[in-house]
Amino acid sequence: MEKFDRLLKNLKKYICLLKEDIKNLSFNNIKEFLIKRKLLLSTILVFFILIGFWVGGYKASKDIVLKNLEISLKENKPGRIFKKIRVDDKKISKKDLQPLAEYYSDNTNQVDDIIRGLKSNEKSRFFTLKNDKILFFNNYKIQIEPVSIKINTNFDDAKIYVDNRVIDATKIKRGLIPGKYIIRGELDTLYGKVVEEQEIFLMQNEEYILNLKAININLSSNFDDADVVINDKKVNKKVKDIKNYGPIPINKGINIYLEREFPWGVLKSEKVNVGGLPNINIDINMVNDKLLTEIDSCTNIFYSSVFDALNLNDYSLIKNADEDAKNKIYDSVKRESLFLKNNYELTELNTEVRSSEFYYENKTYKANIVINLDYSVSKKLIPFIKDNVNEMFLTQIEYVDGKWEITNVQKFNLE
Repeated sequence: MEKFDRLLKNLKKYICLLKEDIKNLSFNNIKEFLIKRKLLLSTILVFFILIGFWVGGYKASKDIVLKNLEISLKENKPGRIFKKIRVDDKKISKKDLQPLAEYYSDNTNQVDDIIRGLKSNEKSRFFTLKNDKILFFNNYKIQIEPVSIKINTNFDDAKIYVDNRVIDATKIKRGLIPGKYIIRGELDTLYGKVVEEQEIFLMQNEEYILNLKAININLSSNFDDADVVINDKKVNKKVKDIKNYGPIPINKGINIYLEREFPWGVLKSEKVNVGGLPNINIDINMVNDKLLTEIDSCTNIFYSSVFDALNLNDYSLIKNADEDAKNKIYDSVKRESLFLKNNYELTELNTEVRSSEFYYENKTYKANIVINLDYSVSKKLIPFIKDNVNEMFLTQIEYVDGKWEITNVQKFNLE
């Protein structure tokens, strides 16, 4: 008891002296104070260090770490545990842990199995519980085994993102924490950006295919020298140049039509939307009102001159035809007469446009025109006796030297 009283008395005396020193403490004598009171300061420092280790050790105890892990995963609160997580022995950020927390917050029944496994075996799935002791204090941390993802696309120029982080040209991302991710592909085209997203659950090394909705096209036409127009803008290419052309977004209303200048005017094809098929054929209807007028004029002059030639018995009077066609039509209509000379009269000529064919071959415009003829044959001295005839002729014509010319004529019927 006497020793305790003496110790208490000395402690009071020390405190009084300490209070006096603190009271007289100034900038000039601070060094002297630190030297004089170094034992006290060292004791205080050690005390607070021990307190810090104790508090840290409590927070890093096995039960506390596992409890925080459970809450973080079940309630999607990565901030509760991320400081105790290591990946390849490296610290991570709260953002790094977010995909894992999101996945398990939707699959909470799996969390209980993980916690039980860590408690009993200190390992469960890709989690490992490790105790990196500091002095004699526990310091539990959780190691997570990272995974890798490889993303393949149908376009090498596409940019690939994993949760808004672009990945390199190899399309491989390593060192990811397992969890729920959004993978996204972006492809810049002349006709807008193509974006494709996919939600994935990356729980092991995986390879994914991300197909971007775009296509390279091949174009064909009955006029391969026609100009190509995409979305109402000329692309300065002919049909024959559009091979593996693109990329072009599909099912986005991107349309193509062709435009070509003909001797009878500039004509356009119908518009065709770009869909999922790479091979697109677009034909131009080469017929317009001006062409039909030219054809009507050519055939009318031709057949009218045929009947003039028959009545004058001179096939050379036939117009708008080559020699072969003149001979054929002349011999086809002419009738031999032993006594009285025949008289030929054209009564009606109809061009059957719907049954006719127009095309482009060997760089020449051609057509097969169906002509319906009504005419009569009579004797000149007895004109009241007539033989009325209705015949159809397949009339082949070509555009030569800036005008239409009949090259062949064939009589036919529809029976």
